[in-house]
Amino acid sequence: MKKLIYILLLLFGAEINAQTLNDYLKIAAENNLGLKAKFKDYEASLEKVNQVGSLPDPVLDFGYFISPIETRNGPQQAKIGVMQMFPWIGTLNAREQVFANMAKSKYEDFEAQKKQLFYMVKKVWYEMNELKQSITIIDANLAILKSFESLATQKFETGSKKGMVDVLRIQMETAELENKLLLVRDKLNVKKVSFNNVLNREPETEITLPETTEVLSVMESKQQLMDSISVANNELRSMEMKKEAFHSSSVVAKKQGLPMLGVGLNYFMIGSTNLSAPNSGQDAFMPMVSVSIPIFRKKYKAQQNEANLNMESVQFQMENKKNMLENELEMTWVDY
Repeated sequence: MKKLIYILLLLFGAEINAQTLNDYLKIAAENNLGLKAKFKDYEASLEKVNQVGSLPDPVLDFGYFISPIETRNGPQQAKIGVMQMFPWIGTLNAREQVFANMAKSKYEDFEAQKKQLFYMVKKVWYEMNELKQSITIIDANLAILKSFESLATQKFETGSKKGMVDVLRIQMETAELENKLLLVRDKLNVKKVSFNNVLNREPETEITLPETTEVLSVMESKQQLMDSISVANNELRSMEMKKEAFHSSSVVAKKQGLPMLGVGLNYFMIGSTNLSAPNSGQDAFMPMVSVSIPIFRKKYKAQQNEANLNMESVQFQMENKKNMLENELEMTWVDY
């Protein structure tokens, strides 16, 4: 039963005692350090998308001729050149997809952490309410025993020998309940400290508990629950995004094995000459086109194989996770 409640809380986030409980869930989401760390990890992964989606930096070069080279128009004194390389069409987009999907995977990890945090909050919340209800019941029983003790005392005072036995028995039961009450109150205090720790608050911070709590009911069939788990489980979603990222990595590896095109321009500074030749001393421009030739293809093939093997690994992990979730649901359903 408890395991089934665990699954339902993770999947659907029960709206029981919504006003008070939701307030604490909001505090947990805002304050919990582990959840903050997960979100920062996600934000950092988003920055990676901007890094890989840009063109390579252009190359600027400058050369100065210590001994100028004489030409018909005059001596070449210096040269300035700029070159921009362009990856094969679709390479930059594929790189962006790799890290965009990795960022989505990080976000699903964050959501999984948040659900786990909310489960912890709700679990301790319901345990505290259970302990509070136990205290209420024990207090009521103690009040009843006090009444019985008063009646038994009056009976003993009237000369009944049995009245004394009843008084002693009631006093023993009262002492036992009082000890139990102290134990339950100690447990409640421990739970309150644990609850505040999850919320990243001071341990002695006051916690408001409702007078009554509703019982969580299961309306879905076992198959409906399994289908919901397959759709809503963030770990499975995270794995799916990783699989997509590795697929894009395979595309990147393939495109990196294709030529890159470079476009550039050289500017030659030419000094004047004493000859009366036309265009004497006139600077020159030279457009350039270059092509990279990826002849060493072993590394690109290895990168593709690595990406494909990672895809297969993630697929196996997904199937294993689904099997584990299904087994857990089966065992929980039997217990329920």
